[in-house]
Amino acid sequence: MADEQAERAVERIDYDFAKLKIDRSTAIATAIRALYLDRWAGEALDEHPDAVVLHLGCGLDTRSDRLSPGPGVTWYDVDYPEVIEIRRRLFSERPGHHQVAASVTDPAWLAGVQADRPAVIVAEGLVQYLAKEQIAELFTRLVTHFPSGVVMFDAWNSLAMRSGSRQKAIKASGAKLGGFGINDPRIIEALVPGLRFDAEQTFLDVPEMVNFSKAGQTAFKMMNHVPALRNMGRLLRYRF
Repeated sequence: MADEQAERAVERIDYDFAKLKIDRSTAIATAIRALYLDRWAGEALDEHPDAVVLHLGCGLDTRSDRLSPGPGVTWYDVDYPEVIEIRRRLFSERPGHHQVAASVTDPAWLAGVQADRPAVIVAEGLVQYLAKEQIAELFTRLVTHFPSGVVMFDAWNSLAMRSGSRQKAIKASGAKLGGFGINDPRIIEALVPGLRFDAEQTFLDVPEMVNFSKAGQTAFKMMNHVPALRNMGRLLRYRF
């Protein structure tokens, strides 16, 4: 599915994206990750059409346009002030849609978020950059703020954490990984009382893998038989 809003935003940004060194495989993998998170988030909104959505570490993602939530949904995009400033230049304001200019790890911003309805919390490309203590503190605040909800995010295991800092795109961006690899999804249950592991999604055998080269598809099929390789990157979903 084409993301026309994102295409228009890229055209308006005066930036040489080649500096990020994102190759075709990384771009495809990122799109697949977004697709499956969109599906999970869409399912959650079908279940709770009056939800409060927290899009944590939203960057310039256009997820709210792709999902087009109903009028009963209140949506919060949360990211650093400089990111939100760019979002406000690129995207028009909509009823029920709020831009929160703050670090997700700052406890203060959550006080301004409605707490009387179920929450749909999406964190894409975020958790792997947080330390173990930051993850525990953030999710604990969220679980205690809302009466119920669902949390979904992409997670890296220890092997991915060790190799991730060598990725060209991460090195080019100057980002620093948090270092906490999630090998067993239930470790999050132990860190955050109230969260219950609900589902996971791996990617090495999904239909969309046909978009990779033949050599890539062959390598992924082999990796899929080795748990440590299969779980280097996956989506995790929790309920509370």
